[in-house]
This record gives sequence, C-alpha cells and structure tokens, in this order.
Amino acid sequence: MKGSVKSIASSLICIGLMSSIVMACSTNTDKAASTTAVSAAPSTSAASAAPAKATPVSIKMFNRVNANVVIDNNPVITEAEKLANVKLSVEAPPINNYVEKLQVLMASGDLPDLVYNWGGADANLEKWSKDGLLTPLDDKIAKYPNLTKNITKEMWDAVKSINDGKTYLIPRTNVVNHWGYMVNQQWLNKLNLKAPTTLDEFTNVCKAFTNNDPDGNGKADTYCLSLSNPSLGSNTVWNSTFFLASAFNLPIINGVKDTDGAYKIREKMSGYIPFLTYLKGLNDQKLIDPEYLINKIYVDQEKMNQNRVGIIYSHQYAVMANLSKDKESDKKYSYQPVLKDSKGVATDLVLPATWGGWMIPKSSKNVDGVLKFLDWGNTTEANTLFQLGMKGLTFDSYDPATKNISRTADQATKLAATTSTYMTLANAIDGNPAIIEGADTIDRLNTYKSQLDAAMKQVTVVNVPAVRSPKILNLNTALPDLVKKKDDQELKYLMGTLTLQQFKDFLEKEWYPATADAEKEYVDYMNKLGK
Repeated sequence: MKGSVKSIASSLICIGLMSSIVMACSTNTDKAASTTAVSAAPSTSAASAAPAKATPVSIKMFNRVNANVVIDNNPVITEAEKLANVKLSVEAPPINNYVEKLQVLMASGDLPDLVYNWGGADANLEKWSKDGLLTPLDDKIAKYPNLTKNITKEMWDAVKSINDGKTYLIPRTNVVNHWGYMVNQQWLNKLNLKAPTTLDEFTNVCKAFTNNDPDGNGKADTYCLSLSNPSLGSNTVWNSTFFLASAFNLPIINGVKDTDGAYKIREKMSGYIPFLTYLKGLNDQKLIDPEYLINKIYVDQEKMNQNRVGIIYSHQYAVMANLSKDKESDKKYSYQPVLKDSKGVATDLVLPATWGGWMIPKSSKNVDGVLKFLDWGNTTEANTLFQLGMKGLTFDSYDPATKNISRTADQATKLAATTSTYMTLANAIDGNPAIIEGADTIDRLNTYKSQLDAAMKQVTVVNVPAVRSPKILNLNTALPDLVKKKDDQELKYLMGTLTLQQFKDFLEKEWYPATADAEKEYVDYMNKLGK
C-alpha cells in the first residue's frame, strides 16, 4: 500500500459495541450508487486538457479494525487513496485491544491526524477536549456538504461537548440497530422449543439448554447464556443484556422514564433490583456461563460458535455477519427481538444511529485535508467501496436496489482479508448500508429479511434522544472510586457474596446521596427536553 502501515497485534481487553479506515478528498456532493464500487475516469475533449491533479494529502490514521483485514498492501485502501486523493499511514490495533491502545496513544503526546473513538462523545472525549488535545470543528463543518447531508442534526447534537458545547467529533453514521438476541436455532429445534418471547419462556429455554444436552455430545458442557466484558465504561451486566432487561422495564440507557412516568437514575428504577436478582438466580442455578463476568469482548460469540452457549445479545445483522467466523451461521442461528414485559409489550429502544466517531487532534497540520477525506467518506462511492470491495476482486455483480451481490468462494475469502463494515468512514448513507454483511446470496438475504420482519412485528419501537446532561455523563470521572465500588457491589450480589440487604444499604447510604445532584440535573434536563 502507499504510505507506511503499522499493524498492532495484541489481544485482551476492550470495552464494548468496530472498523478500519481510509481516505477522503472531494467536497462534491454524494454520488449515485455504483455497481462497480470504482469510479470511471472522467472523459476529456480533444480541445481541452484535464487540470493537473492536486498533490495527495498525507493522513496518519488510528483506527479500530477487525483482525481478518490485512492492512499492508491492501487493494481497497489503495483504491480509496486514489479516489480520495490521499496518502494514508494507518495504525490499526485489533478490536479486542483497541480501547486500551487508544488510551496509550492519547497519553503519548504523539498523535496522528485522525483518530477513531469507539465510544463517541463519551467521558474520554470530554477529557481529551478539556485537555486541549482535540480540534474544535464547529466553524468548519458547514464547508463540507456530504458531512452536513449525511449526518443529521440529531447526530450532531448528540456529540456536542457537555463541558463547552463545542463539536470535537465527526459522528460515524450507522444503520439503526435493533438490539435483541441471537439463539442457537438448531438447539431449539432438537429440544422442540420456540425462541422465547417472555421471561418465563426464557427461563425454560435456559434450563433446557443447560440440562438437556442440546448439542448431543452426552456431556454436561453447555449453558444457556453468556455475556461479554465491559464496553465503553459499563460493566459486563449493562453491556450485554438489553434484550433481557426489557422484561423488567429496565432501560440500559439514559433518556427513558420508569414505569411510574418519572425519570430516574438506573439504580432507582423499579426493575433494577428484580433484574439483578433474576440474573443472580441464573447464576445460582448454573444456567449462565460461569465466566460471564470476566469474558473479554466477543468471547461470548466465540463460545456460541463453539457450541458452549445457546444465547448471546445481538442486533439484526449479527447472524449474517457471524458467517465470517462460522460458515453455518445462517443455518444454525436466528435473530430474535427483546423480551416482552409483564404486560406483553416488547420495547425496542433506539438511539441516534451512530457508531462512535472521528477525532482530529489539535496537533494535526492537515485539518482541512482530513475533513475533505471524511466528507468523501460520507458518500455512496466510499461506503460501497469499503463494504463491497472491488468488482472482479471481491465480487462479480451488485444490485444496490435489492442489495443482492454475486461473488465466488475465492472472492469471499479475498473480501474477508481486504475490507468489511469496520473499514467504513460512514457505515450508512442516508441511513442505509450498501449491503447486509454476510448476506451474499438470495437465500441469505431472504433469511435476514424474514427474521427482521418477524422481530419488528413483535416490538414497539421507542426513539430515545441522546442525553447530554453533564453530571450524569461525568459520574465515572467525578466519582471514580464510588462508581467502581457500585459495580463491585452489583457483581458481589450477583455472585452471592453480598446479601440483598447489604446491597440495598450501600445504595441508600452511599450511592443515592452521592449521585443526588447528578440525578436532579438529569431529571431537569429530560423534563425540559419534553420527551
């Protein structure tokens, strides 16, 4: 590839809900979808010569990339460099180690031109902007038509700093994720069960998956459920249980009222204690993966692919995307929506559709060049290139209307090594992806659509605004020791080393008083918002 490339291979932590990157240039508005993902060179008349091409802008990038993709000498990156008129130097730590490496980078004082922050407008971004490490972008954004066209006002509002109201992040647009769960459909079929829609049904499936030898190997080596490790500052429990907490009317995210119609911090919600008590019961009965509190990110998915667990949390794209890890994924698993509450309502909470975002360090001497690159990244041309690859290399034909794509087995192998949705600068254009990742046949597309359609018929979608209440969002930095203690108290209660009364005493005597001001500000913010 043009420009130097660094690949960091290390494993372990990550904090969790993905990507690799590449180039940008033109401030032209979005181009029509291309079936080749490669632009044809413009024609010139004999009477006029083409203008000289500008010198490519050199951009150093730090981006989160799935391990399958080989960055060095990557043909998709090379093509993007040509289309965007940039020269890239990409440092790409693996997914499961990215957040740790990002922290090290931001503390180093030696920053690239473009940095991906998986957590979006999180506490880390607030700290880095407050420390003067990031470029405020408010007076520049209007110059780039694709950024203003593809990124909605709601998305821009969601990333404004809670400290000074400025914009330090270019949102990475995403498709709307409907979080539910992925279940081993073959296990359900073998045991004559249906995918659970209620808490009672879920409990019954958990017992069967754990006790009735669903994999047929004659060993007691399966569990119903597994979770993945802390993501983006949340402990394991709150990272992986959207679909299960819904049965208790317990929102995992801020911005949702309790059952009595009032806004509260999560620890005061009516479903908080019952939900943790239910999880404790699964643990006591040995129905849940015993390592569920220490699994690193995506280890739950690995265990599912190894036939060790039968249910993990996921969104609607996960079954097909998992084909890169399990070639039988579309036959083995199905996507299901959140569970219904006691009134029979399955509430699907949907946030503004972004997937982290891009920061430009203040030390960069190429701010406008980087913004041109990101502006190009928010076009159909860029999105199609990164999601599909290149015609002839990674696919034969593509219909943008139906998202039907034709590729050989060899092309599929090359695709996995050259690009993925993790490579996009914007993962959706006008809310839509170029493809459904992994659904590269008509049968797979139909399976994806039928599972999503069935799920959406069961749920009530509720759009939740991004909450920008400073004190509630800064709890981790304002009260780090107490937040850690609260997480520890939750986990001790789940593991049975802390009684319910001891846990409640901690909440009443320590947690509620310390967070009272933050809760009041949050409640006032939401009431003023009028949602």
